[in-house]
Amino acid sequence: MKRMIVSAVLIAALVVGVKAQEIKWGVKAGLNLTTAGKDLKDVMKDGDFDQKTKVGFHIGAFLDWGLTENFYIQPGLYYANKGVKFENKEDDSYKTKVNLSYLELPILASYRFSLSDNIKWHVNAGPYLAYGIGGKFKYEGEEGDEKEDAFGTGEDEAGLKRFDFGLSFGTGVSFNAIYVGVKYDLGLTNIADKDSWDDTKIKNRNFAVSVGYTF
Repeated sequence: MKRMIVSAVLIAALVVGVKAQEIKWGVKAGLNLTTAGKDLKDVMKDGDFDQKTKVGFHIGAFLDWGLTENFYIQPGLYYANKGVKFENKEDDSYKTKVNLSYLELPILASYRFSLSDNIKWHVNAGPYLAYGIGGKFKYEGEEGDEKEDAFGTGEDEAGLKRFDFGLSFGTGVSFNAIYVGVKYDLGLTNIADKDSWDDTKIKNRNFAVSVGYTF
């Protein structure tokens, strides 16, 4: 009987705690400005190619889980378009464009400072996991264009790994249910297959601007 009473008290406390927490969901979309890290930049520079920022986008949904009045956990699921571009220094008709598509799962800790009754400043940080669902290397030149799949190590595949992991840092402001913010994604995983790229490291780098709405 004593165990039953203790269990009932614990369950009741858990239910009350869950009810006290604020759980909402929202949507978010925005612009990605991506590169592939300094190591690949240096390798391509030695081959007379300059690395350029590629413009992409992201779109998805998230949960906004308030643990306290100011501290939130925010997991999400997004489609994210990343990659990089290279142009020949001597002849800009020779270009390489890398287009990478990911399903991305960030899990962010978010602390919010109240600036007024309806305005909050957000500071966000946490890890993300990503899986490549598609991508292409496109080579442009005077003799025509060529393409190959970005992920995989087979014939006509560019030798990139699908799995990516990194850290995300961001800040923004919410006006009632509307959020506007920026973030930087620091890829920690070398997505270049060693047999295909030797010692060259390729790591995703992304600066993003987002607009969101919480329901």
